[in-house]
Amino acid sequence: MQVINLSALAISFFVNQVMGVALPGGGARNLVARQSRPVAFNVAPAGQACGTGTTIFCSPSPGSPCTGNFEPAQASIVVTEAAGNCQVELFPEENQQGGVTESLDTDTTGTCVFTNVATWSSYKLSAIKWTMKRRGGLKS
Repeated sequence: MQVINLSALAISFFVNQVMGVALPGGGARNLVARQSRPVAFNVAPAGQACGTGTTIFCSPSPGSPCTGNFEPAQASIVVTEAAGNCQVELFPEENQQGGVTESLDTDTTGTCVFTNVATWSSYKLSAIKWTMKRRGGLKS
């Protein structure tokens, strides 16, 4: 009986170690953070009404943003679902190049931002890490 208990304990320890190794770059903490910060935004190309294009879902965590390219370039964006302290940055070139031309945070949920021509070719969705300053207040 004691051998079975020790074997079960050893197997349990081994399985837990392997499971811990299977979560790279921050492990379970980042996984839980991503699942608890859902964000959705809708982009549409020129000629389509705001909110009628493609909806993108992501759950960023501090230090692990979601990025992607648009094909074709997009002309409007509306944040449809947002967790606290998240930001969407839009770029005129693929792979987040060309400098940020538009930046939206969770306060803009439901507000359409658009241009007359399709100018955005990529995006970066980040969770903003807030810290306390020494004399009070928040800084990003």
